[in-house]
Amino acid sequence: GAEQGGEMSMTPAPSTGSAENVYLLSYSFNQDYSCFVCGTTAGFRVYTVSPVCEKLRREHTAEFQRRSVVLVEMLNQTNMFAMVTVSDEDPTSGGFNKVQLWDESTKEFRAVFRARSEVKGIVWRRDIIAVVCEYFLYVYNLMDDFQILQHLTTNANPRGLCALASASEPWILCCPGQSMGAVRVQVGQDESLTHVFEAHQSMVAALALNASGSLIATGSEKGTVVKIFQRSDGQLLYRLRRTACARPASISCLTFRHDDRFLALSSSSSTVHIFKLDPATATRSSGEMSPSANASPALGPAQDPHDLPSRGDSFTEQHRGAVNPRVEQLATTLQSVVSNIASHAAAVPAVRGVMPNYFVDLRSFAQFRLPDMNASGQPSVDARSKEARIIGSQLAFHKSGPRLFVLHYSGWLYECSFRLDHDPSTGTQDCGFVGATTWFATRPDFKLQGPNAQVQTVAGGVAEDDPEGEDWQLL
Repeated sequence: GAEQGGEMSMTPAPSTGSAENVYLLSYSFNQDYSCFVCGTTAGFRVYTVSPVCEKLRREHTAEFQRRSVVLVEMLNQTNMFAMVTVSDEDPTSGGFNKVQLWDESTKEFRAVFRARSEVKGIVWRRDIIAVVCEYFLYVYNLMDDFQILQHLTTNANPRGLCALASASEPWILCCPGQSMGAVRVQVGQDESLTHVFEAHQSMVAALALNASGSLIATGSEKGTVVKIFQRSDGQLLYRLRRTACARPASISCLTFRHDDRFLALSSSSSTVHIFKLDPATATRSSGEMSPSANASPALGPAQDPHDLPSRGDSFTEQHRGAVNPRVEQLATTLQSVVSNIASHAAAVPAVRGVMPNYFVDLRSFAQFRLPDMNASGQPSVDARSKEARIIGSQLAFHKSGPRLFVLHYSGWLYECSFRLDHDPSTGTQDCGFVGATTWFATRPDFKLQGPNAQVQTVAGGVAEDDPEGEDWQLL
């Protein structure tokens, strides 16, 4: 299914001259954040991140005629795509209940995975694929005739949350557990390493794993507090809180930097947050170090009033109106003063034991306010379809420098920078604006202007000298 080395064989598909506007239904970065893919009301498109370049547009061709791509996930830098497609002429044909594997090198669907109910999410790597429904998920073996490895039952999971470590061996997957607020960790098929821990008292609404599978990030419905756990035993390592006056919002993305020293968060609000996972900072809050080499100090019990479910959890920031800038500035200043005092007081065990979590939670190290927003905090341009599952931007850290890419449904890809030497006691730093590129517009004749970047790819996303490289040809 994937090419044996060389360049990714992707060329824009010929247009049929359709005059209908094209809208976004979903988008996501690939496993190493070098590319991103979007599902549209006419098919799907693939882009490189740096430089921003459209590599493939598979729309209005015979296989995608009058067909929308509701969900799509790219496999590394290969020609394989897992997707949920629905016919515009017959949306009840069962397309929502199956995942198809598209092979761009042969221009055909190579496999189909069927489910009993609507597919809410897809995660995969070269050896397994997980098909996520609202109350269960299936894990299939891609290296052995697509056999079912696991059939896991979850609590209500309407957003199809599931995370898969991209570089672990064996594979590591985490998903909502069977009880509300619980997270299940599945380490291959070794049940002795599989465990469940309570992350929140309300429904888990965001989930992420770092590349090695050693850290798990979770967020609850209100999106004000994010927690980072040690994967091996479910120990709470960090509690992160958005700015002092942050209103509840739906988290759309949590992503770790490659060195696990930073976590970025985006949501339905117009602000992106970057948290610094500094062991020294956490030590001042807890006074003890975790034995894990990749972990950070634990911050104490996971109880927090913001985790408790409430009748207002379901509506997002867009219904609340914009935050008054002067009030926000005052709140940020107050938060900085209180947090600075609290960080010193928390070093004393007797004080730390009675101090509310609010004062010892780690605050945003940096934040980026999305430009081109109106008075209510919404983008001036919205390229989403009414049926889109997109609630906010997707994020990717730069591979080397302190920069962040923000993929937004307005059709813009923003790039911002932050200073590594910033002193958190002075407050949250504002990210610098590096640039922005229009990667998508709804008009059918839109084309991204930019260099035709060459992207290297290898079989199944493994190294060229890996003897397992040929195994991907099983597809």
